[in-house]
Parts: sequence; C-alpha cells; structure tokens
Amino acid sequence: MASTKSVSRGQGQNAVAAAAYRAGDKLLDEDKEHGKTHDYEKRSGVLSADIILPTALAGGDIGRSELWNMAERNETRKNSRVAREWLIALPHELSEQDRKVLAHDFARTLADRYQVIADCAIHVPTAKEIERGASPLNFHAHILLTTRTATIDDDGKIYLTKDKADSEISDDDRRKKGLPRMSAEIKTVRELWEHTANKVLEAKGHHLIDSRSYKSQGIDLVPQIKMGKDATHMERKGIPTEKGRFNREIIQSNELVWNKHLNDNQKTNAKADRTIADLRESKLFIVPAVPKPNFKERKVSDVDLARAYDTANRLKNIKLDREKAQQAEQERLRQKQIADAAQKKQEQLEQEKREQQQRREQIRERIAMETRQFNQHYKQLAQQLIKFDKPHLQKIDPNSEFGKHLVAIVAADTLMRELTRYQRDPSTTKHQRELAEIQYERLGNTLIAQSQSALDSSKSTRQSMTQKEYTAALKGVFDAMVPEHKQNLTQTQQERLQSVSSALNDHSYDINRSRSRGLGFQI
Repeated sequence: MASTKSVSRGQGQNAVAAAAYRAGDKLLDEDKEHGKTHDYEKRSGVLSADIILPTALAGGDIGRSELWNMAERNETRKNSRVAREWLIALPHELSEQDRKVLAHDFARTLADRYQVIADCAIHVPTAKEIERGASPLNFHAHILLTTRTATIDDDGKIYLTKDKADSEISDDDRRKKGLPRMSAEIKTVRELWEHTANKVLEAKGHHLIDSRSYKSQGIDLVPQIKMGKDATHMERKGIPTEKGRFNREIIQSNELVWNKHLNDNQKTNAKADRTIADLRESKLFIVPAVPKPNFKERKVSDVDLARAYDTANRLKNIKLDREKAQQAEQERLRQKQIADAAQKKQEQLEQEKREQQQRREQIRERIAMETRQFNQHYKQLAQQLIKFDKPHLQKIDPNSEFGKHLVAIVAADTLMRELTRYQRDPSTTKHQRELAEIQYERLGNTLIAQSQSALDSSKSTRQSMTQKEYTAALKGVFDAMVPEHKQNLTQTQQERLQSVSSALNDHSYDINRSRSRGLGFQI
C-alpha cells in the first residue's frame, strides 16, 4: 500500500497538530489567535519519528516544531493545503531496522523529487490494537511533506520558500512545466515505492510486491470494499456487518481463484522446467539449475472453481451495482447542491430586493419628512413682516404700484438671505439644501421681474420728484442686494440682473442730468 492525501485547513486540519500526532510528540502551535499545545507524548505505537532533509540540504538542521509552524505561517488562505502525507505499508518480513532504513530511503526519495522536507514517523501495531482485531503485521510509515520547497541560506539556516512543490500545483501549471497530470504522478510514486521496497526484499530473499491492480496483473480477483471505521469497530467487537460479510465472501472466492492461478503457474513452470531439462540433456543450451519454489499444490475441483467464479461474478456485479448506486447518489447530491445553490441565490436576490425596496421606502419617507420640515420653515419665513429700515424707503407708499413692486423686491431679498443662512446651517440636510436652492432660484426670478417692473413703474411716473424718489429707493435696494446675491444666482439670472442694474443706473443718470440742466436754466 502507498496512498496519499493532503492536510488542509479547509478540512479543519493543522500541520503542527498532524505532525505531533504522527510523531507522538508535544508541539506548540505558535499562531497568535488560535495557537495551542498539541501533546501526544503518551501515544503508543510510534517506533520512531525523524526529519528527513533533501540531499541538497545535507548538513542542515531544523526541529519539528520550527518546521511545521513555518509551514503554517507560509500559507495565508483559510483553505490552504499545509502538508501532504504519504502512507506506506512496510513489509512485515523485514527486521525493525530494515523497515526503518527502507522508510527513510523512500522519504528522502520524495524529498529529493519535490525539493521539500519530510517528517517520517514509523508505527507498529500495539497490543491493545491487536486485541481489538488489528493485524499484528500492520507495520506502516506516515511521511509528512511540506507543500513548499525548502532551501538553506549562507548561515546554514533552513527555511521554506514561496514556491509550491510540483506535487501541489494544479494540472494546468504542471502541463506548463511539461509534467504529467497529478493522477499519473501518484501512479509513478507508487511504482517508486514498489522498486524501492523490492530492492530490499530481493536482497533479503523475500517475495516482491507489485503496485499494480489485480486487473493490471491479469489476476481475476475481486478487490475488497472499504470497511470504514464504524464497520471495522463493530467487526472487532464481534458484531457482524454487511460490509464484513461481503468482504468475507470475497476472501473465500479469491482464495479459490488464487489457488487456481498458482496451480496454472505451477503447470507453466513445470513445462518450462521440462523444456530446459531437454535442452540441457541435448547440450544445445546450458542453463544453471535453480532452486524450485516450495509450492504445495492445492487441488481445486472444477465444481469449486465454477462456484468461485460464480461467486466472483456475483460479487463483481454487486460491487458494480453499488458503484452505480453511489454514482447515482453522488449525481443526485450534486444536482441537489446545484438546486440548493440556485434556491439560495434566488432567496438572496429576493432578500436584497426586499432590502433595497425597504431602503427606497425609508429614503422616500425621509425625503417626505425633510420636505415637510422645509416647507414649514419656508412658510414661517414668508409670513414674517417686511420692514423698511432705510429712511428713503420709509417715504415710499407700499400701496402704490411702485411700492408694491418694491415690497416684493425687499421680501424676495429677505427670503433669499434667510435661505442662504438656512443652507449654511449644519443641521440642514442635503435634500433640504437642494430644496432651498430651487426656492432660491425661484425667488431670484421674482426679484429680477419685480425689479424690472419697479423700474418701468418709476419711468412711467409723471412727477419728476416722485420719479427721483422711486429711482433712488430702487437703486438703494439694488446696491444693497446685488453684491449679496450675484454669486449665488445662475449665469442667466446674473445676466438679467446686470441688465436691470445697468438700465437703472442709466435712468438714474438721466434724471440727475436733466435736473442739473433745469437748475442751470433757472439761474
């Protein structure tokens, strides 16, 4: 067995905790917000745990706590992969030291292949696990690899770079680098483990292992299904499970098929032996004698073999049906997830729409309230009495035609001044300033129109003294209000106001000039 999986934050996992558990060590997670101590020193079954550096970092040194805290710090995303684990089954035929050397050699092979640092922990089955039904031959190694490449500086300090290891990049990035897909890479690593282990097994005279599936080897055996922790726990307690019964039937069927496979191989080997013997006797081909394997042939009747094949086919069909059912269930769950996501998105859109509508209603209510407040304030301003503070204005009859125009001018000027103060008030809202600006522009039009009317009224007066008083009063008002409002009016209003002001000045000049000539004639 040689399998791999990632240690991911997205699954709630942590590199420091994973390393502490596999090594049976006590490590402090140095994260400021979620850091804590992971203490597994009392864990049994850990034969050894060692940091394995790539060959390029030979001579360097780094502690387990420093390494995996660095691995955590170098990953910033909340769903980052913080480590990769390879789990390998160590041959029980080897000695404890040979298993350790083999595991370390393979760990260094992975470290060199990806230029990462490995943390290799070798586990042995404990007496408690064996009592619960675990195999006493379950020797295995957990090899944790960093997800980023490692290097060493001039001071001999080891650190992890920002570069992802080739085992952690996407298939698209692997293709850009001329590498095969990750699924092919996993198959290659399994073959590496096969070759690494077989060198030791062959040197020690043991049977070799094969990383290929039964189907790839041409052996008609049915793989057992995965039990899972719940079914395994129940079986160890002596409680039969459906998965356990299914696997027991597979074992019985495979035993018969395997014996038939060995029997066929034995017949093939015997035929080859006879051919070699004939060649040796005829001296046409000299082949050194080899020791014959100690194979005890087990007779398998045709009935047993047929029953085994029937059972195997039945189990294959059952397994195929289960796989189809699982695929159908996965597809159902996928469709349900899509439907749930679509429904959730629709609900979010409806909620956003309701919230948007609610905000619009609130804005409308606020604007309506601010409008009412402005109208009430403006109404109060408009109801105030208009006072003529200047002496020359007090001589004007407010009920005369000119007086009415002058009253309207002074009223507009007063309201415009009040609106200017109202706009500058910090408590005035933006909408109320806009309303005041609109009303200010309307009053500006009124002021200009009444000024033109007052000027026309003054010109139409027959009595020269009255005309002079009207003109002086109008000019006095103009001189006081034009500088106040000139910059606040629109460009068009400014031009109109300037036109009235020029006409008023010309009329005032004409009156004074005419009076001067009249005085000179009398003298």
